[in-house]
Amino acid sequence: NLFTGDFQLDGLNGLLHFGRSFSAFPSALKFHYQYSMKPIDRLGDNLPDFLANSKGQPDTCQVFIALTDNAEPTEIRNNPNNRQLFNRADPGIIAFAEFNSGQSTTGGYQEVTLPLVYRATHRTPKWIIVVASSSKYGDYYVGGVGSTMLLDELELVYE
Repeated sequence: NLFTGDFQLDGLNGLLHFGRSFSAFPSALKFHYQYSMKPIDRLGDNLPDFLANSKGQPDTCQVFIALTDNAEPTEIRNNPNNRQLFNRADPGIIAFAEFNSGQSTTGGYQEVTLPLVYRATHRTPKWIIVVASSSKYGDYYVGGVGSTMLLDELELVYE
């Protein structure tokens, strides 16, 4: 996993604070990636229904970007007994874009441009959040051992 923010341990689980101070208005996030997908073979505890039967399904890589004007960085807890995950419907999100793929790439790096969708153009961002993971559902301890994503040339695009 790769993200903008800070990581701490909460027992054996992660306590993350997503975001870095930011006040600009990019139009997109551009990057190059390679992905080697493995089938899901690890399932955590206290899974939501939509993940209960995911063993054997393709793992999925994910990259997302969010601009927020929340007072503080977004807190993420992946402890199954006290889980608090990123909420894309958070009213503090000014702009958002996401990329997901469950297929391995071939022939080297692939280029992706994620246009940001602005929900509010009259508010100024306070935080930029960029998250990349080779297992989209890693917050639930769900994924394929050996799924690997490589990233290069991440760039904020401005019009």
